[in-house]
Amino acid sequence: MADLVLGLAKSAVQGTLTAAKSAIEEEEKLKKNMQRDLMLISDEFEMMHSFLNASKERATDEMVRTMVRQVRNMALDVEDSIESVVLIDMKSQWWRRLLPSCMVAAKPAAALDDAVTAMELLKSRVEAMGQRNERYMHIGDSHSKPTEKTDRQAIADATAVGILIEARDAKKHSSPGDLIELISKIENVLPLQVISLWGATGDLGVASIIKKTCDNPEICTNFTCRAWVKLMNPFNLHEFIRSLLAQFYANSSSQQGSTIDFLKPIDLMIATEVTLIEEFMKQVSGQRYLVFLEDVSSAVDWEAVRAYLPDMKNGSCIVVHTQQLEVASLCVGQSHRVLELEQFSADHSVCVFFNEKKRGSPRGLVELINKKYHALPLQVISVFGPVGNLRVESIMKNTCNEDPEMCRAFMCRARVKLMHPFNRQKFIRSLLKQLYKNYCPQHGNDVDFLKLNGMMMGTEGILIEFVKQVLSNRRYLVFLEDLSSMDDWKAVRELLPDEDNSSCIIVHTQQLELARLCVGQPERVFELQQFSADDHSVRIFFNESMDEDVERAIKTETAKKWLQKYEVVGPQADIRSLSDVRGRGVRSVYGIAGVGKSFIVKYVYNKQVTDQRRIFKKFGWVDVSHPFNLRDFSWSLLLDFHSGSLQHDSMQRIKDPIQDCRELLRQNDCLIVIDGLQSTEEWDLINAAFSFEHDSRSLVIVIANKQSVATYCSKFRWSIQGLEIDDAVELFKRRASKRHQSFWPSDPSPAVIEEVKSVLYKCGGLPKVIISVADVFASGWRFNNDYFMQALETLPAFGRLRNLFSWVHSYFDTCPDSIKPCIFYLSIFPVNHKIRRRRLVRRWVAEGYSMDTREMTADEDGEKSFAELCKLNMIQVPGTTTRLSYFTRIPLYKVNGFFREYIISRSMDENLVFALEGHCSLNSQRTGRHLTIGSTWDRDRIVYDSIDFSHLRSLTVFGEWEPFFISGQMRLLRVLDLEDASSVTDGDVELMVKQLPRLKFLSLRGLEEITRLPDSFGTLRLLQTLDIRHTSIVKIPASITNLQKLQHIRAGTAVPMDDDSSTVASHPPAPASAPAPPPPPEAASASSSMSKPRASTLVSQLRLPKFWTSRGRHLPGSRNGGIELPRGMGKMTALHNISVIDVSIASGRAILEELKNLRQLRKLGVSGIKRENCQELCSVISSVHAHLTSLSVWLDKNQAGCLDAISLLPKKLHSLKLYGHVDKLPAWIKLLPDLRKLKLQMDMITQDEVVLLTYLTSLNTLCLSSKEFQYGELRFRGVFVQLQVLEITCNSRLEAVTFEPPVMPGLKFEPQALPAGLNTTVPQVMPRLEVLKISCCNVSSLKFSGLKQQLGNVSEVSLSGSYDDKVKQHLQSQLEEHPMKPVFKVEPHSVVSY
Repeated sequence: MADLVLGLAKSAVQGTLTAAKSAIEEEEKLKKNMQRDLMLISDEFEMMHSFLNASKERATDEMVRTMVRQVRNMALDVEDSIESVVLIDMKSQWWRRLLPSCMVAAKPAAALDDAVTAMELLKSRVEAMGQRNERYMHIGDSHSKPTEKTDRQAIADATAVGILIEARDAKKHSSPGDLIELISKIENVLPLQVISLWGATGDLGVASIIKKTCDNPEICTNFTCRAWVKLMNPFNLHEFIRSLLAQFYANSSSQQGSTIDFLKPIDLMIATEVTLIEEFMKQVSGQRYLVFLEDVSSAVDWEAVRAYLPDMKNGSCIVVHTQQLEVASLCVGQSHRVLELEQFSADHSVCVFFNEKKRGSPRGLVELINKKYHALPLQVISVFGPVGNLRVESIMKNTCNEDPEMCRAFMCRARVKLMHPFNRQKFIRSLLKQLYKNYCPQHGNDVDFLKLNGMMMGTEGILIEFVKQVLSNRRYLVFLEDLSSMDDWKAVRELLPDEDNSSCIIVHTQQLELARLCVGQPERVFELQQFSADDHSVRIFFNESMDEDVERAIKTETAKKWLQKYEVVGPQADIRSLSDVRGRGVRSVYGIAGVGKSFIVKYVYNKQVTDQRRIFKKFGWVDVSHPFNLRDFSWSLLLDFHSGSLQHDSMQRIKDPIQDCRELLRQNDCLIVIDGLQSTEEWDLINAAFSFEHDSRSLVIVIANKQSVATYCSKFRWSIQGLEIDDAVELFKRRASKRHQSFWPSDPSPAVIEEVKSVLYKCGGLPKVIISVADVFASGWRFNNDYFMQALETLPAFGRLRNLFSWVHSYFDTCPDSIKPCIFYLSIFPVNHKIRRRRLVRRWVAEGYSMDTREMTADEDGEKSFAELCKLNMIQVPGTTTRLSYFTRIPLYKVNGFFREYIISRSMDENLVFALEGHCSLNSQRTGRHLTIGSTWDRDRIVYDSIDFSHLRSLTVFGEWEPFFISGQMRLLRVLDLEDASSVTDGDVELMVKQLPRLKFLSLRGLEEITRLPDSFGTLRLLQTLDIRHTSIVKIPASITNLQKLQHIRAGTAVPMDDDSSTVASHPPAPASAPAPPPPPEAASASSSMSKPRASTLVSQLRLPKFWTSRGRHLPGSRNGGIELPRGMGKMTALHNISVIDVSIASGRAILEELKNLRQLRKLGVSGIKRENCQELCSVISSVHAHLTSLSVWLDKNQAGCLDAISLLPKKLHSLKLYGHVDKLPAWIKLLPDLRKLKLQMDMITQDEVVLLTYLTSLNTLCLSSKEFQYGELRFRGVFVQLQVLEITCNSRLEAVTFEPPVMPGLKFEPQALPAGLNTTVPQVMPRLEVLKISCCNVSSLKFSGLKQQLGNVSEVSLSGSYDDKVKQHLQSQLEEHPMKPVFKVEPHSVVSY
């Protein structure tokens, strides 16, 4: 969190610099000595800004942190003082300074004097801070070092805790129990094994473990050459080998019966380095060795030692002791396990790292058979070796009689020695006798046993048929010893059926060529055992293609078990999108840690593994290790490609794993998952080696936390979001109910569910956190909501979250400094509260978090910060994909609950936000810059009056308003946000204006009780944003024209529909009461469910305006839903946004004339347009066209062609809304290249007008409503290239909606951003459409055609309103045939009235 503190301070200093320089330029308002002071302060703060940049690496130093905090507070105080000077109106009050001081009229001059005095005091404080800083030598002091752990150390410690928890958990379910048992498991056919010993917090106990192991008799017997060496730094090869040989000699001499010839200690002392190396290589070449390396401190030391400890493939072992967790992991290599050997205290244990996968060849014939029984076709293995070698017979007997795994796998087992010449009858009787002898009642049944015994005396023909029947119905294992000819082999094969049941035949022969012929091509061979230097080795032959069957079978079986074990809750849209494997190349999946990216991809991966269509031949999953090494990556990929098969022994012969991977990718259709990619540099190395981007055969899925990495890897990317509340509850219940002796009730009451929800909201939809919380709940423990994050971070029960918190710490610290104040600001809003984007952005502007720069305006800077927080998943769209929300500009968002709790949990010194919720006690420390009053607070005035508001900058109220919330101390308040509060009166507003002169943001949105603004409103000279939308205010006071800094006026309310019953209005009129407050968190979240695609909730966010589906409440005295503006608005040149203006009044034309002067307008909403004033509106649009991005127009009746007179088109227009009586579209609409959102309410939509819309190549949201439809149908033809959301509001006059293939010869598509797997060679009318919404009014018959062929990417279709069931059934049947299987959402509807 140290970097977050710096980010806050740097933002404050930057804001102060801007304010100071701006004030200096306004010379006429300042005394010369004040200008001088401001210049000095400005220079000083530039140095402070540099200091903050330089302090980033030392932010954990307590003294530096204190200094940073002082700089931040000083910057805010200076900025407040500068604003107090700007507020003094010197121009209008200059004459007051000529009056005697005894006269009352001299007050403004006195205010200026006070401001000057305050500025001088601040200058002194700034100078004192500089002197204090120099005195404590914290600028440029090279000897100053942090006294606390660095962030990197903290992360490493957290990782160590996570490893320790994993090791202890593994100990409960795994063996071996100690190091002796682990080493004893090593067989003499294994390659060199490396084991690491690591102490969690020190070396306590390590020496005793090594000593105990060295002295163990079994270890001494198995390893003749043993040594325990402490590595010296720097590494000395000569002394290292001398020490090894000396210990080899000492340990060999102490062992009775040893005949090994070693150099004597005296010879070792005088031997040269060359002699020592030759002697060492001679000893380790012929003997198994066990070497303990103590205190390996780095990977460099390990590599130096490892080069001189050869792998003789004889089961030797190296045990590495290290204090470094990373070194312990690196020495062992990929796919290692960690196990606790011994626990000495709660936080200290000795753990062992070992690699179970590192095995070059099978242990022997037993393991080979055990691996091969997974393959479905009959398997044939040949054993070549001298028949007199009793070891072969021993191996065969052990294989038949002593391996329980094989006993379970093969119910029928027989070993038959073939006679020469071959005799059918003797062979079949011998086979039957063996089947009876080796039959295991434990794995079979008594009936089969008796049948085998009873058939002994049958004739040859009966025996043959019986044996074939037995072996056809059961998996069998038959050993044929001493096969001498191909004719004999053919005769035997006729008697042993192949029913594709994974049976196996082992053929022993003394003829090499015969061994090969029995197996067939392509063959592979490996040496099974060599018993002495004079003994011939036994060689095993098997069919190489058999490995692919085994590999597939094992992977399939593993995948099936995984799918049976784990259930998917929620993200069906994610699974559906990722399961579309029609395309090849690279796709990327991203999301924050703990959100379940790997789980979802694993589910899709395993589904493909078990798919009977076998779209892919090879499957590989690679967990990227760090630091990244391309060669290790290639090895891991090869190992996973061949997991379960016998390709591992060939790994030892591979010289270039990268080239082998290339060859395998070239020859096969592969599905590859690369999990844990952290940087673009890693992807550059991978892609350069394997050219995944140009691979037409393989599909590669990259999993990353960062969106920037995912975007870099692929144009086709998918964001994994957290679970919505319904799915979070479902996952919680499933997990809690599975726990043994769970305290979770089988039928929880609604009260219990609500308790759980209150906790799950804070989990941010992260499955990893939800599962941990469920486990704790099931154990009977309950949360204190006030200490939720503290419990997750500190309680041992949440140990599995340690790595997640390590990531979160790093995640926050690496955020850009410019958005860190915005991050803290998010904690103002309650958990699960829906936030409008513009509300938050304009608050940031008022707070100074977003400022004008040379490149962009403050609003644009705020939008950029908002987008950045969305990319970081700190702000999310409920129930939809981030990708869709970016394109469609969804208005409602919410803060990720987990991140919100993390922010709140930080210390009060860093968090400037404090909240009043529930029942609060008196607390003198309850202070800060931002106050939020929750709806649950008991409105205790005693507590409220005890708070220091002198530095308060923002006040946000949820729930009921109380008059005492306004305090005389709040002179610095910039933001007052009362959106959707209650009980606010006109008198309260008048008091606000009087006591809060520095307001920059005022929102009274949704307060129907407010009917007017006071005449004194013009005193709020710093006001930037005024939001009075959905209030009862119909007229703005004339004094508003004094507000030269005002940029945004949001006013008006819903406009009523025409009374024509044929319109889409079908619902009853809304009551004339206040707008319904937002639903409670439970209801809001329950409305969306991740069991459907995330686009499902998107529909509710993209609803048509209220007046499209109901008779919306409108302002008393305003029939157009707009407000009346005063004359003089033309001089308010800073205005960016003004809507909705009612120009149907007498002064309407004059107001329109004044609007021509507002050349900075970005957004304009006008109602009451009719033939008398339409020319003036066209003139206004032409005048303000340069920056206009949003235009909303409400038209009266009979206004044909009233918008055609616009001479200069607003080419930057992004949003166009035409409401009321639109008889036809203006022709110029097709000339708007950047138009993204179009909402139309028309009298009649013609086919030509639909075609006209195809010229809007940037359009992504289209909403259509009409009274009449040409020919009773709506036909979409052409290509809507970018359209993602289509809403159609229809009535009984619409009979058909048709999507036709575009007829556009030569049309070419750009593939970027098209859905993965989409066929870009066949144009579709809406290739990117994801959401289709149909709203009906008395619709009895409506046909759809072309949904399957022309809307290839649609993920959700919704139907609402009043319609006949035939409409629903027809639409549902269309969607069932769609390859994407879109969700069909049927909202509650009313019955059609005939």
